[in-house]
Amino acid sequence: MIGTTDTVRKPGQRAGFGVIGGGRWGVTLAHVVASHGNPTRLWCADSKRAGHLQRNRSLKKLVPELLKLHADVDITAELADVVDGCHTLILACSAEVTREWANRLGRHVDGSHVVLHAVRGLEPGTLKRASRVLREETCVRKVGALAGPVLVEELLAGRPNAFVCATRYPEALARAREAFTGPSVRVYGSRDLPGVEIAAAASAVAAVGMGVALELGLGPATLSILATRGAAEIARVVAAAGGDPGSAWGLAGLGELLALRESNSREVQAGRLLAQGATVAEAQKKLGRLDAVDAAGTFAALAAHYHVEAHIASAVFGLLGGKIDAKAAMIQLMSLKQMAE
Repeated sequence: MIGTTDTVRKPGQRAGFGVIGGGRWGVTLAHVVASHGNPTRLWCADSKRAGHLQRNRSLKKLVPELLKLHADVDITAELADVVDGCHTLILACSAEVTREWANRLGRHVDGSHVVLHAVRGLEPGTLKRASRVLREETCVRKVGALAGPVLVEELLAGRPNAFVCATRYPEALARAREAFTGPSVRVYGSRDLPGVEIAAAASAVAAVGMGVALELGLGPATLSILATRGAAEIARVVAAAGGDPGSAWGLAGLGELLALRESNSREVQAGRLLAQGATVAEAQKKLGRLDAVDAAGTFAALAAHYHVEAHIASAVFGLLGGKIDAKAAMIQLMSLKQMAE
């Protein structure tokens, strides 16, 4: 494990990438970054998990697809070690802890750092995007958002994947490409930070609705309607928030939604379980924590804030909150007023 005696490095002495978050997503990203030849450090908030990873180089229960963590990933429970030694930090956490972790980062980072976040959701309560939270809690300005139809099992299997990195800073896009571009991974650039972040926050919500439709035995036409109208719903909210509505139809929006559907993701499985009569608590006990639970509420609230109709998000939110059952949710979705496409 990385020691705690490292001296603080000057900006020009930093090398490599630091991944902030030792969960399923963070461990996967650290492995991929190291696999592309980059010096990589991984910070785990839980010191016991850090020790386990260091000894065993795997987390069988959390990331069963990863047989062995890349040898070039150094692991620590000391956040300062990662920040002091790395020029680029990749934040991989849930939306609900983003501010807490950003605040901790703010005690160590300086203006030379680049921070890329892979947070798929809005902050509960404030409805703020992760990039905004990072700007409020740290001095870092070179911020980028990573999103797209990128799944853990696909990345680890080496199948073709693509990220979109939304940022206004060329250096941040260059670092994202340095970290993730490889034989089977591409990184596309976008300047639409709000659009990509909002689209990424909403795609999981529509995936729950698709899971419900699948369990109820509804056909391809229904699934097509949910996918395309879900993207249109995201586009309306993105436009109201000042973003480019086209991002809803790109990798972060429709692209990720299709990947979640085709992979039978946990979000789709959750929709199926809810359609069978399971509660949210029962679904999460079986599948693990679902970001879509918070995402449905925050996206529906964001739409309401901008006075934008978001029927799919509202129906999924009602279902997750126990206010309506699966059949009522689908009736609500399919009885929308007709409008121009």
